[in-house]
Amino acid sequence: MIEYKAYHKKSLGKAKKRPHAARKKGKEKGASPGGIDFRQALPVAAAVLAIVLITAGGAAAYSWLGHSRLFSVRDIDMNRCAYVTRDEVYGILSGAPQGNIFSLSSRDIGRRLLSHPWVRSVSVRKALPDRLVVRIEERRPLAMINLDALYYVDEQGTIFKRLTTYDPKNFPIVTGFSPADLNARDAVTLQNLKRTLELLRCTESGVLRRNVSEVHFDAQEGYTLVTRDSGLQLKIGMMEFGEAMRRVEEAIPKLSSLGQARSVIDLKTAGRIFVRAGE
Repeated sequence: MIEYKAYHKKSLGKAKKRPHAARKKGKEKGASPGGIDFRQALPVAAAVLAIVLITAGGAAAYSWLGHSRLFSVRDIDMNRCAYVTRDEVYGILSGAPQGNIFSLSSRDIGRRLLSHPWVRSVSVRKALPDRLVVRIEERRPLAMINLDALYYVDEQGTIFKRLTTYDPKNFPIVTGFSPADLNARDAVTLQNLKRTLELLRCTESGVLRRNVSEVHFDAQEGYTLVTRDSGLQLKIGMMEFGEAMRRVEEAIPKLSSLGQARSVIDLKTAGRIFVRAGE
């Protein structure tokens, strides 16, 4: 009886064994020992390889395009200009017409063309397979300015070109300005120059149209206009330009009837004309 109880006590006290898992965690089918799923890695690797091949192919194609004679620049399509010639453009490009259109920089070509004194603005674009399209806006000289030599000045007051023997000289001459002040970009001097050019524009109609040979500026005395036909020196001082033109319109017919050639005409006093012999 004692042995029976001991037997059953021993049997009931044994711990039950847990069944083994069919697979260990992380040992799933298709996974590498390091935990990488090759079924997911293969598409990524294929995509990377495709990108590498496309990039290499693109670089090879671009290199071929950049050296192929099929795309050598053979023509420059340029708008008609008064002062900039096609030969000058070819010269400024320094061999660019023989270059490959893919290897040329439109921005660099435009920058070099802007070094031409007559070029105010320029646009350059490529036209496949072998053409450059160049559009140039030229400067328009309004007058010549007398510094150490004669220079062209445009309507914006930009002094842009020293005159040569072959340059047209049928423009009014601006005098009275210091080369040192202009080179130093003195603000007052630049403002006075712009006002002088504004005065010239005011003379483009009426009795002084195409009849001004010189406009002289003096900081104390103001402006003096000199006519082409008779060399009259019309002193208008610092008065408002519209009023100055009105007084000139009244004075010129009277002076012409008196034959006052090469005289100094003081118009600074309203209703009065003072005349004295010129030098």
